[in-house]
Amino acid sequence: MLIQVLYALNIILLSTGLFGVYLKTREQRFSLALIQILFGLPFLAGQYFYLTYHLEERLQLVVIFSEVIIAFIWLIMALRLRRATLVAAEETRFVFPLEMIGGLLLITVAGYYCIYRAEINLTGAIVHFDMYSPVYFASIFTLTILLYVSWRLEQFWSSLNPAQRWEYKFLIIGNMIIGGTFIWMASYRLTYLTIVPRHLLLAAPLISFGWLIMLYAVLNHQLLNRKIFVSRKIVYSFAIPSFLAVYFMSFGLISLIMRTYGLEMSFIIHWLLLILGCVTALILAFSGKIRRQIQFYISTHFYVNKYEYRDEWLALSQHLQGTQTEDDVIKALRRVLADSLYTTQIFIWVDDSTTGYRLASTPENPYGSVKQHTLAVDAGLLDFMQSHSHFYLKENDPNPEWHKVKKTAEPFLTSLNLRLITPISVDSQLVGLIGLGPEYTGGQYGHDDFDLLTVLGSQTATALLAVRMAEELAHAREQQAWNRLSAFVLHDIKNAATMLSMLQENAADHIHEPEFQQDMLELVDDALRRMSRVEQRLLTLKDDIDPTLQEIELCSTLQFFARQLQTKLAGMKISVTCKHNLQIHTDPALLFSIMENLLLNAFQAQASDNEVQIDAGQDKNNNLAQIRITDNGPGITGDLLPDLLFEPFKTSKTGGSGIGLWQVKRMITSLGGTISARNSTAGGAQFVITIPLVPELGGGNGDG
Repeated sequence: MLIQVLYALNIILLSTGLFGVYLKTREQRFSLALIQILFGLPFLAGQYFYLTYHLEERLQLVVIFSEVIIAFIWLIMALRLRRATLVAAEETRFVFPLEMIGGLLLITVAGYYCIYRAEINLTGAIVHFDMYSPVYFASIFTLTILLYVSWRLEQFWSSLNPAQRWEYKFLIIGNMIIGGTFIWMASYRLTYLTIVPRHLLLAAPLISFGWLIMLYAVLNHQLLNRKIFVSRKIVYSFAIPSFLAVYFMSFGLISLIMRTYGLEMSFIIHWLLLILGCVTALILAFSGKIRRQIQFYISTHFYVNKYEYRDEWLALSQHLQGTQTEDDVIKALRRVLADSLYTTQIFIWVDDSTTGYRLASTPENPYGSVKQHTLAVDAGLLDFMQSHSHFYLKENDPNPEWHKVKKTAEPFLTSLNLRLITPISVDSQLVGLIGLGPEYTGGQYGHDDFDLLTVLGSQTATALLAVRMAEELAHAREQQAWNRLSAFVLHDIKNAATMLSMLQENAADHIHEPEFQQDMLELVDDALRRMSRVEQRLLTLKDDIDPTLQEIELCSTLQFFARQLQTKLAGMKISVTCKHNLQIHTDPALLFSIMENLLLNAFQAQASDNEVQIDAGQDKNNNLAQIRITDNGPGITGDLLPDLLFEPFKTSKTGGSGIGLWQVKRMITSLGGTISARNSTAGGAQFVITIPLVPELGGGNGDG
C-alpha cells in the first residue's frame, strides 16, 4: 500500500505543473516550478530517511522514481529561470506544451522501468545494480540535470548586483547544498554501481538543511514579492491543498510508524482524525470568507505589499471594457473591490447634478441605485475629499481640518458602519466616493489600501467621465440630426412659400388673365405637392432618396421646366439651348426640383436683370448628358469652391440656410449623375450637371 501511495504522490507532484496553463507570464511559471521543488524536497528527504531503516528493493525503486521526478522539475525550473531573468529570452507558445509532453513521457518511461524492468540486488546493507540498467541511466539523468541547474544558478548569481546578492544569497546557498548532495550521490552510484543506505541517511538531513535555508530566504527577505518569484495566485492555489496534504500525510505517517513498532491506534481516534480532516476540507472548499482570511494572512506576512496592484488594475480594465453606462462602470468597480478587499461593507456614491451624490451601490443592493443616504454637495466631507486621498476614522491626523470633518461626518459614517472614505477622482475632479466598512479579518486599513483605492478610483473616474461624454455626444448628435431635419423641412417650406409670395405679388395685376389663372393653379398644386413631400419625410424620417426613373427627352423637358419657372420667377430671363435629341433615364420630379433650386438661387442672388442660360448636350464620354446652367449674378465666393458649397449649412447668401445645394447634390447622386460648380469667365456662377443617357441611344459627337 505504501509503495502505491508514494508513486501516486510523485505523479501528483509532477501533475501540479499543469496549473501553468492558467499562468500568463514567464515569472509566474518559474514560481510554480520553484514551489514544486519546495514541496518535493522534504517529501524526498522523508523517503531517504524511511528507506535507511526499511531497506527493500521495491521501496528503493520508488525512491529512484522520486529522484527522477524531482530532477525533471528542477530542469524545468532552470529553463524557466533563464526565461524569467533574461530580458532577451523569448518564450514561444510551444514551450509549455513541450514541457508537459516531456513530463508525461518521463512518468511513463520511468514508471514502466521502475515497476517492471528495473533489477537491483540487495546484499546485506548495500544495493547493487548493473551498468546500463534503468537505475544506471536514472543516475546519469539526475547528475546531468543537477550540473545544468548549478550552472544556471551560477549565471544568475553573477548577474546580480551586490544589493541583490545579499537578498538572494541564502536561496543560492540552499540550492547549492541540495544540488551538491545529489551530484555526490549520483557520481558515487555511477562509479561503484551501488547505493549505500548510510549515504541516504546523510543525504536526508543535508537536503532538509538546504531546504530550510531556501525557505528562510523566501520568508525572511520576502522573496515572494520579487519579479522572478512566486505570484500570490500560485501561493493562494497551493496553500489550502498543501495544508490538507500535509495533514493527511502526517496522519498516514503516524499510523505507519505506530504499525511498524507494533502499536495500534484507537479505532475512535483513527476515524475521528480522518473525519476531522474531511470536514476541514469541506469547510475550506465552501467558505469563501475563511479562504479570504487565509489569503489575507499570506499577503500580510509573506509579501511586502498587501495587494497585487497590477492584477487589480488589469482586472478593473477588463471589467470596464464595453461599459456604456454609469451603472456598468459602478458594477465593474464593485466586482474588483469585492474580490480584492477584505470587507463586505462597500458603498459607492456617484455625483449627480440634481441630487448631489447619489448612492449607487450598497452591500444590500450592490448592483442597483438607491435614493437614501444622499450626500449634500456642500458637505464638509466632500470639500475635504477634493484635496485628500482618503478619510479614515481610525487615523489620528493632527490636521485641524481633519478633526473638523470628523466631527461633522462621523455620525453619518457610523450610521452606515463605515471606516474609510476615498475619492473617485481624476485631475482634482471629484466624480464619486468609495466607502468601506471594517475588515472582517480584524485588520486595519493602511497605505496599501489607500494606494490601491487611489489607483482604482482614478481609473473609475476616467471611465465615468468617458461614459458621460459619450452620452452627451450621442444626445448632441440626436439634437443635431433633428436640427438638420428641421432645416431641410424648413427649406422645402421656404421654397414653396417664396413661390406663393411671388404669386401673391402679381395676383393684383394679372388675376383676370386666363394664362395667369392657369399658372396660379399649377403653382398652388405644386405647393401642395411640396407640402405632401414634407409630410412624408416627417412621417418616415427617411434619409435616402428613392427616384422613380423613366425615359424622357431632355431638351423638351428643359424647355417645359423653363416655361413653368419663367412664370414663377417674374423678371428672370431663361434661355434653353439644345444641340442634340437626347434620351435620358431620370426622375422628372427630381430633375424639376434640381432646376428649381438652382434657378431660384440665381434669382435671389441678382436684384434685377436676371438672366440664366441653360445649355444641354453630350459630354466627351458619349454616355452622359450634360447640362450647363450659367447666370449673370455676382458669382460664387472662392472659399466655397469647388465642393464646400455642397455641404449642409454652408452658404454665403444672406438669410440662406445652406440646405438647397446639399439637397441638389443628393438628388443628382440618386439619379446616377454629378454636379460641379465654378465661376464663368463673365463672372456669374456656372453649374454643370451630368445625367446618364439611355444606353442604346447614346452616341454622336459631344459638344464639350
